[in-house]
Amino acid sequence: MSKSFNFAAPVTHEFGAFALVPDLDLYNATVSYFVNKVTDRYNHGITLGNRRFRFWSKPGGLINPKTGKQSFEYILQWKDSVGASKCNYTIKPLFGAGTKTKTGKVLNLPTIGAQIHIQSSYIELDEHINIIGEFMDHIDASRFKDAIDRSKSTIYQMARHVRYHETQEFAMVQMLQKIESESSMMGDSKLIKNMVSGKYDMYKLDSPDFSICGIQTKYQHSVKSYRIKNFMKRDPSDPLRHPKLEVFLHSDSKENPSFKEYLDLKKDLDNLLIKLLSFVDPIDFVSDSYFDGGKLYKYRYDLPKWDYNKPVEHDTNIDFSSPRNALKVLAYIGLQSEGCTEFKTIQEATGIPKSSLWRYINIWKCEGIIETKRKAVTHVFFKSKSLWKQSKKTLEDMCVYFKIGFKRHWGQLLIDSGVIRNYRERKKNLKPVKTSTKEKQSIIVDDFRKARSLRKQIKEEGLSDSVRVLIMSNKSNMRHSRVIS
Repeated sequence: MSKSFNFAAPVTHEFGAFALVPDLDLYNATVSYFVNKVTDRYNHGITLGNRRFRFWSKPGGLINPKTGKQSFEYILQWKDSVGASKCNYTIKPLFGAGTKTKTGKVLNLPTIGAQIHIQSSYIELDEHINIIGEFMDHIDASRFKDAIDRSKSTIYQMARHVRYHETQEFAMVQMLQKIESESSMMGDSKLIKNMVSGKYDMYKLDSPDFSICGIQTKYQHSVKSYRIKNFMKRDPSDPLRHPKLEVFLHSDSKENPSFKEYLDLKKDLDNLLIKLLSFVDPIDFVSDSYFDGGKLYKYRYDLPKWDYNKPVEHDTNIDFSSPRNALKVLAYIGLQSEGCTEFKTIQEATGIPKSSLWRYINIWKCEGIIETKRKAVTHVFFKSKSLWKQSKKTLEDMCVYFKIGFKRHWGQLLIDSGVIRNYRERKKNLKPVKTSTKEKQSIIVDDFRKARSLRKQIKEEGLSDSVRVLIMSNKSNMRHSRVIS
């Protein structure tokens, strides 16, 4: 049975969505209200519930097909006295297929209607729906209150967070660092690390792989531990000095959840956040104006078992019964920057036929060493950063020693095609391993004569892009260039 864990209920921080009303008359009603009721076009106020909104307009990016003129967008804007909680509603027209933009581009919009762009902090979706409904009442458009299409209205941003005591920040970031090191090498994961006086004002992982710690999510999320910018000037008794742990939706325009999935998304974010917190348990929560850390709840579901302090040891023993070309392929992937490359790049570099290359890649996929993912092109990558780091040197040394597709020459690693050629064409067999790094290896010699000779050899070997020759300074050459490359 898994351990029990007490947590404080997370709060919704940032929220962004597009509400769709499939009727252009809502936009027309908004235009009519603005034209007939608004006297001060830059400082008109509308009270909705307990909030006073500023209502104004600005030129939009679409051309109205009926008038041939640039359409306007209408904005409701509010924020609290300290600027922490705020919300904007931007009402835009959707003119359907063939809509022209102000730059002349033609858009094939799938729907005719009105779009309400929602941007807020510390406000839930249900409250947004109520505020929008009150606005419809205000402009005499109550007939649209139930017209929001929840299946086609989408959420592109949602964040849930808790605030915890700064004494636990080191452990929290250690846990996130372990997740980052064990995430896949696809290249989508982005790390942002900012420190101030030994404390983190931001440690952010974009779209990491949470499977290493036994967490499965329905949607793709990111995570960060962060603080307000001026936290160092605040006293430890000030809640805003202490960091927040936040999980948030990794937006994908093709797969963003709809309004109907809002509760599932909220539950998914909360489960992820609570499970991450459980790895650093016990947690001291810190209450602020929006987050109540004093009221705790017992998590009723199973928690994953994972010790982020325990080192991960990967089995890097190589199966010598594997085909030589399979080892060559694995070594080439390991030699790439961050252990990730494209299928086409492997094929071009190694010269292995497509069908055979897929067979070799599938060998290592079955061994749980690499993965593939199709985007615009197929990417091939190591399953985790720690596995890549532990195995790449072993792969390189083994392939060079046993002459499995690689040779070292002039301190560089080269791919050996192994093709039998005439003596004069033998150098065509060798080409340098290309990675995303652009650094050149430097070779230092004593004089220009040696430099010229070496440069000629390097050029013949095709290594000019990766090796440069430096000349040691002395009294006789001080006035001349000391670099030949």
